[in-house]
Amino acid sequence: MEEDSDFYMTEEDLKFLIGSYQQRSQDLFTQLVAIEAKNMQLNQLVESLNKTIKQLESSKQKRGSKTTEIISNV
Repeated sequence: MEEDSDFYMTEEDLKFLIGSYQQRSQDLFTQLVAIEAKNMQLNQLVESLNKTIKQLESSKQKRGSKTTEIISNV
């Protein structure tokens, strides 16, 4: 039975393969950290905007009740 030399990896092939895996894993980890940081930033923005919406709705309700009082007094 003849061995297929393309099927087996040499030590040099394995070194290149491991180096590629290491570089790719570092790249993916860096991307993951950047995405998590962006996610935290956007979550904070959403919380801030939700707080602003609640404040605006609250002030709108207060203005609405004052307008109702003025109309009923007329």
